Amino acid sequence: MLFLFLGTIFIVGAIFNIQALTFISTTLLIPVLILYYRYKAKTWFLPMIIVLMLFYVRDLLMLEGFFSHPESTLWCFGGAIMILYVFALTGFKRAKIHLVEGISLLIMYAFLGFLFFTLGDLVPQVIPSHQVIAYIYILVLTLLLAITFSQYILKSHYASLWLMLASASLLLSELSLFFKLFILPDVSVTIFYPLFHVIALFGMVEHAFHRRKNTILPGF
Repeated sequence: MLFLFLGTIFIVGAIFNIQALTFISTTLLIPVLILYYRYKAKTWFLPMIIVLMLFYVRDLLMLEGFFSHPESTLWCFGGAIMILYVFALTGFKRAKIHLVEGISLLIMYAFLGFLFFTLGDLVPQVIPSHQVIAYIYILVLTLLLAITFSQYILKSHYASLWLMLASASLLLSELSLFFKLFILPDVSVTIFYPLFHVIALFGMVEHAFHRRKNTILPGF
């Protein structure tokens, strides 16, 4: 309940640009979520805690504005995403693909490809000096959703569903933030970023809680 309350405060503060609400909710949201995981799981899953802490540092840096600490913000974000890739890849299983599943995968891949190339056309216009970083930023988010969606279709495990939800929410929140920073701070963009950011964080924790222990890499 405390996480839901803080999440609502974070969303309201971000939408209406209320600095006090944004500051309070940002400083408490992820620590409360970590405590919720500890209370629910009765143990620590270190890789997910590291992911949440990296997002926490990134969010604190964002309080001063992205352009105040762009490199540190991107390094924190990139580190968290790379660990999420490890979650997705180590949980990937081979499975027989049925016709409907194959069609679902093709539709998702086509949509993500269209999304990437559409956003890619905007990059030279809005970020002329850091195009490579922008392309990588968009690519890693779309690939993460493609991998987690494939993992869920092939494995159909509850933890995979939560990771796919987290990846989809992360893609929506980060692209909304991208539009807000570099293109147009539209009302829908302002709403999407905080809403899906909160959902993404909760999805990561639920994935950690429902995950099956992996024997490929120690600690995962």
